[in-house]
Amino acid sequence: MPHVVLEGGITIDEAERRFEPFVHRDGALVVKAERFYRERQARAALIEMVVVEAGHTQKFFIQLSPREGGLTVRLEPLTDPEKSPGVRRALAQVAHRFRVACGARYGRTNIEDDLIP
Repeated sequence: MPHVVLEGGITIDEAERRFEPFVHRDGALVVKAERFYRERQARAALIEMVVVEAGHTQKFFIQLSPREGGLTVRLEPLTDPEKSPGVRRALAQVAHRFRVACGARYGRTNIEDDLIP
């Protein structure tokens, strides 16, 4: 399952404060982050995503899960989109935006080639 660990002082609450909906276009690829849903006790959060690539639209959630010293950013298993290049880019976009906004750094990941420096 594609994922990125963000290390540093980033929490679910901080991510919620820093979240801004966005649309990213790169040629025929469109990545759109629409809404942020935080679990009441801040044990998890979901970001509603839409990815359009090659005329194919996928709607899914990216899940943020707290871990010691940071957050894990991954696809929410119940929505289980096709792990296409556009879906991996969406995950990388979300991780990058939180990394920059919260002053975090990249930790372990299995989408290293898609990450934005």
